[in-house]
Amino acid sequence: MGVFSGSASYVRYQVQGDVPEPVKDFVLEKLKGYAFKEIDPGTLSEKTIGWVSAENMALTRFDDLHFAKDPYLVFSLRIDVRKIPGMTMKAALLREEMKYKETTGQERLRKKDKDMLKDEVWQALTKKTLPTPSVYDVCWNFQTGIVLFFSTSRKANEEFMAFFHRSFDVKLLPLMPQALATHLGEKNNKFFDVSETELQFAHG
Repeated sequence: MGVFSGSASYVRYQVQGDVPEPVKDFVLEKLKGYAFKEIDPGTLSEKTIGWVSAENMALTRFDDLHFAKDPYLVFSLRIDVRKIPGMTMKAALLREEMKYKETTGQERLRKKDKDMLKDEVWQALTKKTLPTPSVYDVCWNFQTGIVLFFSTSRKANEEFMAFFHRSFDVKLLPLMPQALATHLGEKNNKFFDVSETELQFAHG
């Protein structure tokens, strides 16, 4: 479930550091520079990551500023992974080992032969395997510096934090529920200032 759904789970972050002004122009430039690119089927790449439209996971053009909904910037992180199922790899490798034994007349394969066959099988299967996409919505309030990432998966959040830093050259600080609850009443503390509008938007 994401930012456009009726209900969603998310992790809240605070941007650390200054974002160049004007923020929307800066973010637009970076979204273009780090836009998602599909895996080339002819390569052995297993993973690709990049920004896409929150409205269409296949759309990587941000020139119409459709991602800006003042004071929010809304876009998505897409991660495609090619992964060979364990049993598929095992079956293919056993088949190739049998063929190799018949061809060479060997009853037992040496370790280097097994490693060679394993690498050949992995390469062949990787090129045939279709990537599995994962898409995670992002909502950035550029006035408060609060960023919502719509996934509670630890791995997804780690990927997001690293790629966000790589893309925008600013770090994200996770706002844990305990810390957020402690500081929500401190209106003079901008770091933890969350408006009612943002809370309503975040919870749909």
